[in-house]
Amino acid sequence: MPRVLEPAVWRQLSIAAGIAVLTAACSSPAASPSGAPASSAAAPSAAIGAGIAVELSEWKVAAAPASASTGPVSFAVTNKGTTIHEFVVVKTDMKADTLPVVDHKIDESALTPVDEIEDIEVGASPTLDVNLEPGHYVLLCNIETHYEQGMHADFDVQ
Repeated sequence: MPRVLEPAVWRQLSIAAGIAVLTAACSSPAASPSGAPASSAAAPSAAIGAGIAVELSEWKVAAAPASASTGPVSFAVTNKGTTIHEFVVVKTDMKADTLPVVDHKIDESALTPVDEIEDIEVGASPTLDVNLEPGHYVLLCNIETHYEQGMHADFDVQ
Protein backbone atom coordinates (compact mmCIF):
# COMPACT_ATOMS: atom_id res chain seq x y z
CA MET A 1 0.00 0.00 0.00
CA PRO A 2 1.44 3.43 -0.97
CA ARG A 3 2.43 5.82 1.75
CA VAL A 4 0.11 8.84 2.19
CA LEU A 5 1.84 12.18 2.85
CA GLU A 6 0.44 14.68 5.30
CA PRO A 7 -0.70 18.08 3.91
CA ALA A 8 2.19 19.82 5.71
CA VAL A 9 4.68 17.58 3.89
CA TRP A 10 3.03 18.35 0.52
CA ARG A 11 3.29 22.06 1.27
CA GLN A 12 7.01 21.77 2.11
CA LEU A 13 7.65 19.76 -1.07
CA SER A 14 5.76 22.33 -3.16
CA ILE A 15 7.77 25.19 -1.66
CA ALA A 16 11.04 23.33 -2.25
CA ALA A 17 10.08 22.59 -5.86
CA GLY A 18 9.12 26.25 -6.43
CA ILE A 19 12.45 27.44 -5.04
CA ALA A 20 14.32 24.99 -7.27
CA VAL A 21 12.45 26.22 -10.36
CA LEU A 22 13.08 29.89 -9.51
CA THR A 23 16.75 29.25 -8.80
CA ALA A 24 17.18 27.46 -12.12
CA ALA A 25 15.33 30.20 -14.02
CA CYS A 26 17.38 32.98 -12.44
CA SER A 27 20.73 31.29 -12.98
CA SER A 28 20.29 30.11 -16.58
CA PRO A 29 20.97 32.42 -19.54
CA ALA A 30 17.92 34.29 -20.75
CA ALA A 31 16.75 33.83 -24.27
CA SER A 32 17.01 36.75 -26.64
CA PRO A 33 14.05 37.75 -28.85
CA SER A 34 15.50 35.49 -31.55
CA GLY A 35 15.36 32.54 -29.16
CA ALA A 36 19.14 32.25 -28.87
CA PRO A 37 20.59 32.36 -25.36
CA ALA A 38 21.66 35.85 -24.38
CA SER A 39 25.22 36.32 -23.23
CA SER A 40 25.43 37.26 -19.57
CA ALA A 41 28.64 39.13 -20.41
CA ALA A 42 26.73 41.59 -22.63
CA ALA A 43 24.93 43.31 -19.75
CA PRO A 44 28.04 44.52 -17.89
CA SER A 45 29.69 45.89 -21.05
CA ALA A 46 26.49 47.69 -22.01
CA ALA A 47 26.35 49.30 -18.60
CA ILE A 48 29.99 50.36 -18.72
CA GLY A 49 30.23 51.87 -22.23
CA ALA A 50 32.11 55.05 -23.00
CA GLY A 51 31.64 57.71 -20.33
CA ILE A 52 30.96 61.16 -21.75
CA ALA A 53 30.62 64.15 -19.40
CA VAL A 54 28.16 66.72 -20.73
CA GLU A 55 27.65 70.17 -19.26
CA LEU A 56 24.61 72.24 -20.19
CA SER A 57 24.62 75.98 -19.48
CA GLU A 58 23.60 79.26 -21.07
CA TRP A 59 24.20 78.93 -24.00
CA LYS A 60 26.34 75.89 -24.69
CA VAL A 61 26.56 72.12 -24.70
CA ALA A 62 30.04 70.88 -23.79
CA ALA A 63 30.85 67.17 -24.20
CA ALA A 64 34.15 65.69 -23.05
CA PRO A 65 35.37 63.84 -24.95
CA ALA A 66 33.58 64.88 -28.16
CA SER A 67 33.80 61.39 -29.66
CA ALA A 68 33.35 57.73 -28.76
CA SER A 69 33.74 54.25 -30.17
CA THR A 70 30.79 52.38 -31.65
CA GLY A 71 28.60 50.72 -29.05
CA PRO A 72 27.32 51.62 -25.60
CA VAL A 73 27.79 55.26 -24.59
CA SER A 74 26.80 56.75 -21.26
CA PHE A 75 26.22 60.51 -21.24
CA ALA A 76 26.55 61.93 -17.72
CA VAL A 77 24.65 65.20 -18.16
CA THR A 78 24.80 68.08 -15.69
CA ASN A 79 22.70 71.22 -15.92
CA LYS A 80 25.07 73.93 -14.70
CA GLY A 81 22.84 76.66 -16.06
CA THR A 82 20.26 78.85 -14.40
CA THR A 83 17.21 77.51 -16.25
CA ILE A 84 15.72 74.16 -17.31
CA HIS A 85 17.42 72.53 -20.29
CA GLU A 86 17.04 69.28 -22.21
CA PHE A 87 19.59 66.96 -23.77
CA VAL A 88 18.82 65.56 -27.22
CA VAL A 89 20.98 63.21 -29.32
CA VAL A 90 20.31 63.10 -33.08
CA LYS A 91 22.20 61.34 -35.85
CA THR A 92 22.85 63.54 -38.89
CA ASP A 93 25.44 64.39 -41.53
CA MET A 94 24.94 68.11 -40.81
CA LYS A 95 27.21 70.10 -38.51
CA ALA A 96 25.73 71.16 -35.19
CA ASP A 97 25.32 74.81 -36.18
CA THR A 98 23.57 74.07 -39.50
CA LEU A 99 20.42 72.20 -38.45
CA PRO A 100 17.16 73.65 -39.84
CA VAL A 101 15.22 75.76 -37.34
CA VAL A 102 11.43 76.17 -37.45
CA ASP A 103 9.68 78.42 -34.92
CA HIS A 104 12.88 78.71 -32.86
CA LYS A 105 13.28 74.93 -32.48
CA ILE A 106 14.84 72.03 -34.39
CA ASP A 107 12.30 69.75 -36.08
CA GLU A 108 13.54 66.54 -34.45
CA SER A 109 11.28 64.43 -36.67
CA ALA A 110 13.24 65.63 -39.73
CA LEU A 111 16.40 64.10 -38.23
CA THR A 112 17.28 60.66 -36.90
CA PRO A 113 16.52 60.92 -33.18
CA VAL A 114 18.46 58.63 -30.86
CA ASP A 115 17.16 59.56 -27.41
CA GLU A 116 16.70 62.49 -25.08
CA ILE A 117 16.27 63.70 -21.52
CA GLU A 118 13.58 66.35 -21.14
CA ASP A 119 13.24 69.08 -18.53
CA ILE A 120 16.56 68.82 -16.72
CA GLU A 121 16.26 70.98 -13.63
CA VAL A 122 19.04 73.37 -12.58
CA GLY A 123 21.75 71.37 -10.79
CA ALA A 124 20.36 67.98 -11.84
CA SER A 125 22.70 65.29 -13.20
CA PRO A 126 20.80 62.58 -15.10
CA THR A 127 22.45 59.90 -17.23
CA LEU A 128 21.47 58.83 -20.74
CA ASP A 129 22.65 55.38 -21.89
CA VAL A 130 22.51 54.75 -25.63
CA ASN A 131 24.00 52.38 -28.19
CA LEU A 132 25.58 54.39 -31.02
CA GLU A 133 26.47 53.29 -34.53
CA PRO A 134 29.38 54.88 -36.42
CA GLY A 135 28.60 58.36 -37.74
CA HIS A 136 28.09 61.99 -36.88
CA TYR A 137 25.72 63.12 -34.13
CA VAL A 138 24.58 66.43 -32.74
CA LEU A 139 23.97 66.97 -29.03
CA LEU A 140 21.56 69.82 -28.38
CA CYS A 141 19.00 71.52 -26.20
CA ASN A 142 15.77 71.94 -28.11
CA ILE A 143 13.88 74.19 -25.72
CA GLU A 144 12.60 77.17 -27.72
CA THR A 145 15.49 79.52 -28.74
CA HIS A 146 18.16 77.51 -26.84
CA TYR A 147 19.55 75.85 -30.00
CA GLU A 148 19.67 79.20 -31.80
CA GLN A 149 21.60 80.71 -28.89
CA GLY A 150 24.34 78.09 -29.24
CA MET A 151 23.23 75.06 -27.24
CA HIS A 152 24.60 72.41 -29.60
CA ALA A 153 27.75 70.36 -30.10
CA ASP A 154 29.13 67.96 -32.71
CA PHE A 155 29.80 64.39 -31.58
CA ASP A 156 31.44 61.66 -33.65
CA VAL A 157 31.39 57.88 -33.28
CA GLN A 158 34.01 55.68 -35.01
